Amino acid sequence: MNKKCVLFSVCSLGLGHASRSLPLIKEIIKNNKVIILSDGNALKFLKEELKNKKKITFYEKIKKYPKLEEGTSFWKYNYYLVKDSILTYIAIKKENKQTKEICQKEKVDLIISDGNYGSFSKELPSFLIAHQIEFQIKNPFYKKISSLFNKNIFNKYDKIIIPDYGGEENISGKLSHNSLAKRIPHVYVGVLSQFKKVKLKNKIKYLVIISGFLHEHKEEFFLNALKELKKKKGKKVFIMGDYDKNYKKRIGKEIEVYSSFRGLDKNKLFNSSEIIISRTGYTTLMDLIEVGKKAILIPTPNQSEQEYLGEYHKNKNFFNIIKNQKEIKIDFKKLKIPEAKLHKTKESVKLIIKEINKIIPRKNGI
Repeated sequence: MNKKCVLFSVCSLGLGHASRSLPLIKEIIKNNKVIILSDGNALKFLKEELKNKKKITFYEKIKKYPKLEEGTSFWKYNYYLVKDSILTYIAIKKENKQTKEICQKEKVDLIISDGNYGSFSKELPSFLIAHQIEFQIKNPFYKKISSLFNKNIFNKYDKIIIPDYGGEENISGKLSHNSLAKRIPHVYVGVLSQFKKVKLKNKIKYLVIISGFLHEHKEEFFLNALKELKKKKGKKVFIMGDYDKNYKKRIGKEIEVYSSFRGLDKNKLFNSSEIIISRTGYTTLMDLIEVGKKAILIPTPNQSEQEYLGEYHKNKNFFNIIKNQKEIKIDFKKLKIPEAKLHKTKESVKLIIKEINKIIPRKNGI
């Protein structure tokens, strides 16, 4: 793939889609022009990370996706699930219209989307990066409806690129290893992470990453983690995941709090930390496997994907999973380092490029 114009569309529900796409974007931009379509913190993150790159243009999505799975009670949760599903469908339609307009204006040759379901074209090779092939929603009716919806969307793409392993050592479980995956064009490529493993001394005892897009749960997570870590010795660093602000503050002698990774050497920070404390977000799991770090992980309340991944990895004894963010306790005996011996991001990116190169000539009739 050389001298192409690539539209790379990135979902902004959390920073996971943007950060895992970063190594692929950096590889593609070496020999191609790249158009980024995103919004919110994801767009700010990508602009910051790619600010020194040439041959890149940024577009802001005209219609954002709603925050899925809001609500702290049963009724509110189900109300938002229905409401946000309708709003998501509307957003996908408007996103597809904007995608077509950008493709026409910029003379796009192919589309790669990470989690943006409306970024596809019948005329152009279109690829979707996704790990949630089937949502693990507890309500069987909603689960059935979401699976039918996903199947309809996935079939609009030439291939679904799944950032996971295809065998028993997979990290997504039923999210991407299910009957629906067998009925759509897909390929498992391995993990994708913005981090690279380097050997550094552990100068930071705990690195706490307050991630996610459901902001109503962030403060409780931060305060409970802070309360527990004040009892522990060693340096602690909190990353608040807020790209709208830019601050740094100290709490006592051993605690530092940053608004985001902006301006920091995040790879050095990640590699020089002994223990990572974060959510059970899928991108976080890939980052931990890429670098091989001990972790304490707490699912975001009511977020079905994270709750499923927490249970899945707790059963595998891969990480120390704390189910309830109200009860954050540090237990060293339960900490385990991921033992995945399969290939990492560098090889995964090569596999993705290889899959894209298979489709381009076929789609263009060559």
